Amino acid sequence: MASMGMQVLGIALSVIGWLASILCCALPMWRETAFVGNNIVVAQIIWEGLWMSCVVQSTGQMQCKVYDSLLALPQDLQAARAMVVVAIVLAILGTLLAVAGGKCTNCVEDDTAKAKVMILSGIIFIVAGILILIPISWSANSIIQDFYNPLVSDSQKRDLGSSLYVGWAASALLLLGGGILCCTCPPRGEKPYSAKFTAARSLPASNYELWMAMMTMQMGGLIMATLGWLGSILTCALPMWKVTAFIGSNIVVAQVFWEGLWMNCVYESTGQMQCKAYDSLLELTSDLQAARALVVTSIFVAFLAFFIALSGADCTRCVDDNGTKSRISAVAGVIFIMASIMLLIPVSWSANSIVSNFYNPMVPEALKRELGAALYIGWASSALQLFGGGVLCCSGSQSQQDPYPKKYRAVKSCGPMGYAMKDYV
Repeated sequence: MASMGMQVLGIALSVIGWLASILCCALPMWRETAFVGNNIVVAQIIWEGLWMSCVVQSTGQMQCKVYDSLLALPQDLQAARAMVVVAIVLAILGTLLAVAGGKCTNCVEDDTAKAKVMILSGIIFIVAGILILIPISWSANSIIQDFYNPLVSDSQKRDLGSSLYVGWAASALLLLGGGILCCTCPPRGEKPYSAKFTAARSLPASNYELWMAMMTMQMGGLIMATLGWLGSILTCALPMWKVTAFIGSNIVVAQVFWEGLWMNCVYESTGQMQCKAYDSLLELTSDLQAARALVVTSIFVAFLAFFIALSGADCTRCVDDNGTKSRISAVAGVIFIMASIMLLIPVSWSANSIVSNFYNPMVPEALKRELGAALYIGWASSALQLFGGGVLCCSGSQSQQDPYPKKYRAVKSCGPMGYAMKDYV
């Protein structure tokens, strides 16, 4: 049990490090404005990242521009992009291997093979941590050298951004989690479990095929529901709930307006994007406040359902009793369905409002909006969670039956003398 707990701890640390590496890759705050010398009081803050540069005004508005050309970027930035992306992909592979080789799963039966898979997973996590650490430290060294270079003007000097600290934390978690996974395997020659003799089992093909079909249904339902949960996060984050409608005299415009749950953005024809978060919560309309609450609640509810479904899956050993597993899987499916409904309501509500305003002759054409990409992602995410939850509810109905039914044979009793004397002449 202690070894299993160490494995779970190593996987958890590595997964958190992987999520932090994704955040480090996406955030543009690798370099920030240095407030030194004559640059103490400024009206804007400059951020520079792997994919874009942003300018934050003192009014709260933010204007970002994606780098136009890949070849025009400096070589250190190109290398940093490649290494961070490769690290994220390797961490995904390491997570899948860790789940397959965990002691709480049934993906691999042989204990020696499980130990090898777990060691391989730990090595991959360590490599991913090193790949994150190199570009982060490289960029930090470049920033520090430019900061203390007297030939660089104060306005061109930069400070260490928040993304670098997130990257260091992600690298440390990946290295620590990978090291723990490499150390949790039992020593050579040690048997982690003592030999236990149980009743002889027969293996009817029909029962085994039914059990495999149900486990496949569970995995399919869990994958669909998880994809729907990730889509709900994307729906919540994207500002493209409402977009500019190109109709009438509004066909050719130099700006595209996006409106979301948390901010509105203006996308210029030059490729620049300017976003501004909503200033006050109380000034928002009641439907927007309700949409925020429902979407965020849906994300947390689906997150809870994911862990419940894992604990009740047939391919894990968190619960031994098949009847309990079936009930846990059904509960997870119901929770996923609730999450899908909580996501479907605000998405459909916003779509209905957009369509009503579009066909309202009293609304000017410049204020009319179209359905944004976030709404379509929301509908798809809701459908995936709804369908996945239904599959989880149905996949546990037959899992109570043991695929290996036990057959006990009666023990022949002998008399005190071993055999009856009448058997001999």
